[in-house]
Amino acid sequence: MMLPRAKTFTVPVGCFVCRKPMQRQLLDHSLPVCSGAGYHIFAGKEVSRALAKMSLVEEDCNGNLDDLTKHQLDVLQDWETKFQEKYEVVGQVVPPKQMTLQELSQYDGSIAGKPMYLAIRGTVFDVTTGKSFYGPDGVYPFAGRECARAFAMVSTEVEDCNDNLEDMSPAEMDSLRDWESRFYSKYPIIGNVQSESQRADAERQKSSRASQAA
Repeated sequence: MMLPRAKTFTVPVGCFVCRKPMQRQLLDHSLPVCSGAGYHIFAGKEVSRALAKMSLVEEDCNGNLDDLTKHQLDVLQDWETKFQEKYEVVGQVVPPKQMTLQELSQYDGSIAGKPMYLAIRGTVFDVTTGKSFYGPDGVYPFAGRECARAFAMVSTEVEDCNDNLEDMSPAEMDSLRDWESRFYSKYPIIGNVQSESQRADAERQKSSRASQAA
């Protein structure tokens, strides 16, 4: 639905404006937003770079500050101060977890007090609140596993918990998408499944960056 161009609406908006690594602050505020207003592109995004550059280009809505000048970083600092004085800080951006299947298996619901996770096509969901369904004694005892194939097949067998979808029928893929939609709307996403090779590559890149910075 297209909003009338001449009208202005006030809507709750959240954006990230703090550049501290691992501690980006999430600000909750209301801004007048209309179809022709430039700042509407900031809603729901990390906008440190855009603010530093005084840019309304959507491609600048990210946290990359590596190539900014001292003046631009000073501009960003001014923006941060203004936002923190005027708007409520409601949280921080938490980087998504990257876990191997082995690490995922540790969150199978067998240890009291520990969260319960499962993955669908590599996306890891926190299903702790659904323990009666996905825990060890549930109808779908899939916690701690990648279970795309099982959901596509509407299978309750642990043996079907993997990401192999090569032989799935269109109907089975539709079933999987229905499950995914249900999970996206009901359970928090906490990260992604990472293969052992991806983990090794990430560690090598991390070591390389550390060496270059030393």
